[in-house]
Order: sequence, then structure tokens, then C-alpha cells
Amino acid sequence: MKPHLHPSFFLLLVALLMISIINIPTGLCEDDKQYTNCNTAFTCAKSISNLKYPFWGGVNRPEYCGGVDDPNTKLTCEDGSVPKITINNIKYRIHDWDNTTQKLTVSRDDYSSGDVCDVNDDSKNSTFDNTQFQQFDGVFNVTLLYGCDLPTGSPENLFPYDCSDSKYVVYAVGYPVMYPGSCTPSVTVTIPILGTQVAQLMSGNGIVSNVLKDGFDLRWTGNDGGQCQRCVSSGGACGNDGGTEFRCFCKNGPHETSCLSDSDKVSSSSTSIISHSPTLFIFFL
Repeated sequence: MKPHLHPSFFLLLVALLMISIINIPTGLCEDDKQYTNCNTAFTCAKSISNLKYPFWGGVNRPEYCGGVDDPNTKLTCEDGSVPKITINNIKYRIHDWDNTTQKLTVSRDDYSSGDVCDVNDDSKNSTFDNTQFQQFDGVFNVTLLYGCDLPTGSPENLFPYDCSDSKYVVYAVGYPVMYPGSCTPSVTVTIPILGTQVAQLMSGNGIVSNVLKDGFDLRWTGNDGGQCQRCVSSGGACGNDGGTEFRCFCKNGPHETSCLSDSDKVSSSSTSIISHSPTLFIFFL
């Protein structure tokens, strides 16, 4: 006579089967966390949706998503929806980023209101020394001279900007600035402007406050020898190893330059791939 199995035995088998299914690692199907983070653009202004490498910051792009060995690539989202970047201790508003040409259009945050009359002793010149952001060739400068009297017969590149109450700011177009000895400014601030706006200012048809609000162009020069382009072309996301080395973050983990080859895969402390799954035993009775 064939033995009868108690119903509870079948319930036990079903329970064991369900537990085995539930415990199959989901990590086998999930993309690498570093890839997911660095493949997501910086979230702030909807009008600028492509702020990826070399930028990092906010809640969605950790520091390892940024450029290699340059502290000037951190972004912040302020005033509701304005992405900003700080370069050499000066904060700028980001107007546009062209990933193909590596061109970044920015304007000084402290002059964003259009008021060039309000200045303090902490105002600084826009400098880009020791950074991977550099001015385009042919970029001109506007120099604001505060507390400077503009005498009769002053050089042709000096212009007054009316600040009302019989006060004005003198600004000079071009570089270097040549001004008469009687002009002794208390504060001097030099800011780059687009070359296309120089003629307007020189002719008197341009308003210097509007020109400063429109901003100027910088080029990011840390292109890592084309490594990022190769990484993105292979389906990866660009970043760094937490120090001075470039990393290509791929769905299956970090690589040195490309997702197409496993030979350059590197280890990462922040990600792990589970290489085994529980074995499901089925007994036939």
C-alpha cells in the first residue's frame, strides 16, 4: 500500500519553496549604485538637465561623480531652482552647459540683481588660476572702479555708470586697465564678459549691469584625455575613484576606462556583486 502523506507536509514544502524564491538576491538584477548615481544629472533647474560629469553635489551626485582632482566642480541648488558653482571662492550662477564643447556659461552671483552700485570691501576679481575652468580665447574684461572720480579727458575706455544721488561707478572695458592718476579707486573688481558685448559697451549702447547678468563662457579643460567620452560611448557614467584617478562606472561595477572590457575592471568598496544564489532542492516523493 502506498503511504499517505500528511497535508502539513505539503504545506511545509510550499513554505520552503516560497522562502527560497523570496531569498533569491535582488542584487543580481540591480545596476551598480555608483553607475546609477553618476548617470543621473544634477537636479535643480529643469532648463539645465545635463549637468553630469565633471559636476557633483546635491542629494543625487556624490563626490565620486565629479571631475578628478578639482575642488571647483561642486554644485549647489539655491533660490528655488538656480544651479550655482563656486570657483576660487567666488559663486556663479550657471546659465548653460554644453557637454560637447565643454563650455560653461556663468555669471557672478553677487551681480545677478543687476546692481553694480552696491559693493563692499570683500568683492574680488574673477580669477581662474589653478582650476580646470579657463576663459575662452578672446574673452574681454570689464573692470569696475569704485570711489574713482572720472576727470575730463580720461581714456576712451573709461565710462561712468550712474548710481543716482550724484554718485556713479566708473567702468573700464578691456585689459589691462589704463586710468589717470587722479582716479584712485577704493575697490577694483574685474569680471569677464562676452566678446560680442564689448562693442556695445564701447559705443555706449550697452548697459554694464545687463552685460554682467548675461555672464560669460568658460571651458572645462580637464577632459581626462578623452576617457569620459570613451566611457559614455560604452554605456558607462564618468567619475573618480575618490582620489586622483578616473573611473568609468558601469552597470556591473566600476572600470578604468570602458564598460566593453572586463580586463580593466577594478574593485570598489562601495559596491559589491553577489556571485552566487541559494540552491533550490526539490524532493520527489
